[in-house]
Amino acid sequence: MIDYTVVTAAGAQDRSGSGDDLRSDAAAEGAFAWVEFDAADAGGLPEALHALGMDRFGTYPADAVHPRPKVEIVDDSALLLVKTVWYIEATRQVETGDLAIFTDGRSLVTVRRGVVDPVPHVRERLQDAQFRSGGVVAVVHALFDAVVEQYDGAVEDLTDDVSDLERAVFSGQRVDHNQEIYFLIRETLEFQNAVRPLIPFAHNVRQRRAGAPLFDHSGFGEIAGHLMRVDSSVETCMSLLTTVLTAHQGQIGTWQNEDTKKISAWAAIAIAPTIISGIYGMNFDDMPELHWAVGYPLALVAMVVVCMLLHRGFKRNGWLLRIDVRESQWGGRGADPPGAAPRTTPLRGGSAPPALPAFVEHHSEPPQSECVEPLVTVRGRGGRAPISVTKPPLKFFDANA
Repeated sequence: MIDYTVVTAAGAQDRSGSGDDLRSDAAAEGAFAWVEFDAADAGGLPEALHALGMDRFGTYPADAVHPRPKVEIVDDSALLLVKTVWYIEATRQVETGDLAIFTDGRSLVTVRRGVVDPVPHVRERLQDAQFRSGGVVAVVHALFDAVVEQYDGAVEDLTDDVSDLERAVFSGQRVDHNQEIYFLIRETLEFQNAVRPLIPFAHNVRQRRAGAPLFDHSGFGEIAGHLMRVDSSVETCMSLLTTVLTAHQGQIGTWQNEDTKKISAWAAIAIAPTIISGIYGMNFDDMPELHWAVGYPLALVAMVVVCMLLHRGFKRNGWLLRIDVRESQWGGRGADPPGAAPRTTPLRGGSAPPALPAFVEHHSEPPQSECVEPLVTVRGRGGRAPISVTKPPLKFFDANA
């Protein structure tokens, strides 16, 4: 038995029957059938697809963990497989599900998996007579639009976490953030894999070359533009994380060099009294100053003077000081912090390190990137031929127009 919904101008009615019953109800004048499946309970999917004549795509891989997003078109039928995305802010994780839509323009079969479920919201809209009058196209458009709308919240949360991580990396604190950066790169890549495969299809929809009359509806063009903007935002997050990772690794290298210089400087200071005490500790009879009354204090004074001279020299060269990024933001080492009283004595200790600009967040719209892999395919009865995906011509806008 197959559970399905028959939608007519009068309303939507839930029914249950065999494949023949489903075929008969779907072929009724002024009506269309909608069959819903959950991936965990999709045993009747092959029968439903066969009854509606949409088994030419093969069966949906219900046992697959991460099916790849794609669009397949056979004659007037289409398979639209999109990923649902939600973001767990507490753990900074991107989770994905999927929604498969089989349609021939006269009937509809959907298979859902994951937490995000756009189906109940769209079913509520079936109570609106104007929405029902749009037929299968309106339902497919509403489902696709609901999935893409969910991307906005996930992108916003991901962008906030990337900005927080960027701010932490450039805060001046010596904290290793490599693990956090790699983790966010992995989650961003998962988000990108959920959106990027559909970008060629989005370009084709914008250019009215989708390959099926179903996608000629004007609303799909808006969804395609929305999808490309989301892909652009995810690409921005990925680029920013890559840049932050490179900069942070440079920071770690600088910290290691500072530590090496400090260790070397203190070792040089410690070796001076060691040499003096080692020589005067050999107890030779004919050593100079050995029998002087002031020989012992003179040796101690010599050790202190040498250590002070070495300490002063290393301090002037910056080997014994740690360069603080926050101090360098207000004029370099030794400069006056904001709100402090002005100095009355000139700065000493060598040249100040180059000042770093204060951390400022930049929010800009990057150029839209596109994937040239042909993932939108059209198959006729004679075979399968990929639609070539070409880049749209560049458009230049005059700011003074």
